[in-house]
Amino acid sequence: MPAPSPSTTARTDLSWFARRRRAVTDAAARRTHADLVARGLSAAGSRTTTGLTVLAAGVLAVAAAAVALLAWATVLPKGLWGWVGVAAGWVLVAALAPRPVQVKGTTELDPAQFPATHRLLRDLAAAVGAPPPAAVHVDADFGAGVVSTGWTLRPTLVVGLPLWTCLTDDERIALLGHELGHLRGRDTARAALLGHTHGLLERLATLLTPLPRDAVSDLEDARLGVQRSNAMMNGIGRAVLAVGSLPALLLLLVFERAVARESQVREYAADLRAAEVAGTSAVVRLLLTAMGIAGIHTLAGAAARRREDPFATLAQVRDRARLTAGQIAQARRRAREEGLRWDASHPRDDLRLSVLEAHPTAPDPTALEARHALVRAADAELAGLRPVLTRPFRDDLLESWI
Repeated sequence: MPAPSPSTTARTDLSWFARRRRAVTDAAARRTHADLVARGLSAAGSRTTTGLTVLAAGVLAVAAAAVALLAWATVLPKGLWGWVGVAAGWVLVAALAPRPVQVKGTTELDPAQFPATHRLLRDLAAAVGAPPPAAVHVDADFGAGVVSTGWTLRPTLVVGLPLWTCLTDDERIALLGHELGHLRGRDTARAALLGHTHGLLERLATLLTPLPRDAVSDLEDARLGVQRSNAMMNGIGRAVLAVGSLPALLLLLVFERAVARESQVREYAADLRAAEVAGTSAVVRLLLTAMGIAGIHTLAGAAARRREDPFATLAQVRDRARLTAGQIAQARRRAREEGLRWDASHPRDDLRLSVLEAHPTAPDPTALEARHALVRAADAELAGLRPVLTRPFRDDLLESWI
């Protein structure tokens, strides 16, 4: 999974399923918002989730029973069409089988070569009560996130060097504190059970979902130079696939609805835990910076077109003046009116801001100063990656202008 990209505009071209998924997320975010505003992290404790666990276990049990039935059918005597059916079944199993997630297009930070960076992450992980990530990667994206990699779902932190470069030291601590806050409870058997179930249901829905209406077919031989209308055949095919995929889509939506409250609480709780190590004002500034990523991306793209160093431009953004109270209020209104959020899995930014501001936190000044020193040391190490990542970063920026 790539690091998430900030969403700065309300999408109006979403599919039916994407609209329902967003509606489920928004409803869960609103339901949990008042509770978090009133009680803070004490409201983030796990509630009764037996039904969700039973649902996940049931889905995996049905999948395991289907594979066992297919294996039994494989060894039975059968004719030609029986073998065709068995072969098709094993192709389906191969398509739906879990696959280890790998992080690609990134640079892994060796602890021996980046000791300050790993020391910073260990300090912040201990402060938020989470285990440090098993691996740390840096890429050329405006994003950050924790990815469960490999068969054992090892937590891997991915940080975009462009995003890191344009943040202040306080915002960097807040960013890492938020991502590390997500690692609390991620190493449990229940978390692995839910993760594998969601992956299975998502692959099943993806396998059966029809292509977009304007998808181009490779079945027609365009070399003949004959223009044919495939609108009717495409429409019939979409209708058949839509009916066949509906049960899988509904099952995925039911599962995501069941897990929505828990996922939204985790986002709010990660913000509050980040505030404990960086301060509420730092997390607020981080969210406000994320709202303006589109503009920052434009500045970096303009620098790339002028053949300037885009990282140098981002470093100048880091030194910008802080927003006033009026500008913060205006940003909150904009987030509410335009539905701004980091990505589709997060609550709206205005809801996150109100939860943070309802529970202002100021970390111990001595501890914060020690973290600032670690951040500066980590930044010195990461700055050495800029020559390596400048070209792919510039290429990505120029492609977005074409």
